[in-house]
Amino acid sequence: MEDQNIMYFQYHTEEDYPIYLGLVGSGDDGFADSFSSLITQMNFREMSGNEIDLAKLELAKNPSARMLKIKPASYKVERQIESAAQSDRFGLESILPKEGYKVYRYKGHALLVYSYAAEVWECGVTESFGENEEGIFAARTVLNRFLSWALAPLGVIGFWGVPVKEGLVVLKAKESQGEAVFLDFNKRKVLSMDGVKSIPSRLKILRLDNKLKNKNIKMTTEELMSFLSVHTSFFDPEGHSLPIRQLLQAASRRGEGLIHPRESFQNRKEALT
Repeated sequence: MEDQNIMYFQYHTEEDYPIYLGLVGSGDDGFADSFSSLITQMNFREMSGNEIDLAKLELAKNPSARMLKIKPASYKVERQIESAAQSDRFGLESILPKEGYKVYRYKGHALLVYSYAAEVWECGVTESFGENEEGIFAARTVLNRFLSWALAPLGVIGFWGVPVKEGLVVLKAKESQGEAVFLDFNKRKVLSMDGVKSIPSRLKILRLDNKLKNKNIKMTTEELMSFLSVHTSFFDPEGHSLPIRQLLQAASRRGEGLIHPRESFQNRKEALT
């Protein structure tokens, strides 16, 4: 594939994660150009020249390196994205296991083919991907699914939610508008749309409650583990893998789970109005 039609990005470059995006179609159709602002918001930085060559070498030699190539869906792929499927009754997202690889679909927006044995994954997207509120939510969700799969072998786990000074508020994907927060216990870092910061010595993990007033309730380690396992951005039809279960245990041991009054929490959008 000719590189002049691809824009390359790296995730949180300052932390040197070997996780990359390739946006195919940065020419006349303007697909990648219009989509790149959302990519940047999620802390992917565009690479150029020698950086691209080094990334390709990293992909060739590092078994944990991953690149997701995103391109406009072909007619055949778009039909698969739009078509009705038996899995639709479970929601907009589904994963179909195949021989040696898996096919992830976000209905109406994207089809992503991935395998842990391959360093380059492919994703076909519709015109609505990253456009308007629904398309932006879909794009964030798909990219955070990719990050969750790609970062897991590096000891990083993600949760739907938003960062706060003391840690993070864990939410449903819809509540967080597709935003996720990742915890890297090896590097002691919190990764989010706000950037990178150190994991606080007392990491607080908040669960919002509609009925609670003027106080926090501490969760047991078991309660926190159960809560986090439901709200992780890692998704697999076979359930959580052993590494993911170990990361969930690490998060529930390291974090202080608190049930917090929803009425006293101000999300990012509310804070700006």
